[in-house]
Amino acid sequence: MSYNNNLDMFGRDLSLKKPLFSDYVARFKGMSWADINFLIEDEEEEKEAKRKQADRIELCKIHEERKQLYAQGLYELEEGEDLDYP
Repeated sequence: MSYNNNLDMFGRDLSLKKPLFSDYVARFKGMSWADINFLIEDEEEEKEAKRKQADRIELCKIHEERKQLYAQGLYELEEGEDLDYP
């Protein structure tokens, strides 16, 4: 019977276990807390800008669809709604 040094006291193979924070340690190694904070804030701002751009594109699609339906007489404008706005 062979003995595996990678087993814990419950018989689980520790070589299969990935360290919990290894990705973060490797990513932020050598950086100060301020650098890490700036990097995370920049990533959040970039993600927010992408989300806003996607929302804008979706709203433009909806607006164009409503303009086409209105031109065909299949859409009724609500009070204060303007389809000429880009």
